[in-house]
Amino acid sequence: MRRMIHVGALLVLTVAVLTGCGKNFSADTDTVYVQKKGTVKGANVADFDKEYYDEAELESFINDTVDTYVAKAGEGTVAVTSFAVEDGTAHVYLDYAGAEDYAQFNGIDFYAGTVLDAQADGYDIPKEYNAATDKDTTWDADGNKIVIIGQQTQVRVDGTILFVTPNVTVVDKNTADVTYDILDEEAQPAYIVYK
Repeated sequence: MRRMIHVGALLVLTVAVLTGCGKNFSADTDTVYVQKKGTVKGANVADFDKEYYDEAELESFINDTVDTYVAKAGEGTVAVTSFAVEDGTAHVYLDYAGAEDYAQFNGIDFYAGTVLDAQADGYDIPKEYNAATDKDTTWDADGNKIVIIGQQTQVRVDGTILFVTPNVTVVDKNTADVTYDILDEEAQPAYIVYK
């Protein structure tokens, strides 16, 4: 009996390790997920419900686009991890080596790193933020991280969101929705500060 318990525990542990301890990334809307080690995961979700849409053609286009980028930027910079069309919705999941690859591949303004590094890289950090939590939180540029993004999307971070600019709505402690109009020449990127 004791051996069965050990085998069962080992099996559960093995499954947890192989599946990333349950931290599978999925989304029901366009989402960018900034992970603790600086890697980025992206989810593109779109209606795919017209008869003239061709799933194989879309998948081929996605793979060709990624292959073209990788040929220029190098192996491991971007990879398609999943593509599926279900119930009239297309889901594309991509892994990026880091924030720079996400920005370049998508052609947007995107930064993920520390607040101090963002300032050193020339980003003009806004002075006005909305607190994302009721806890007594003070602005600490030294210990905080930041995501700067010029894209209408949902943003997830490995951490707790502390402050956001007015064009961001906090969904939960590590997720926020960004409002950004790409057609508006005056649109400002969103800033999400987290710890």
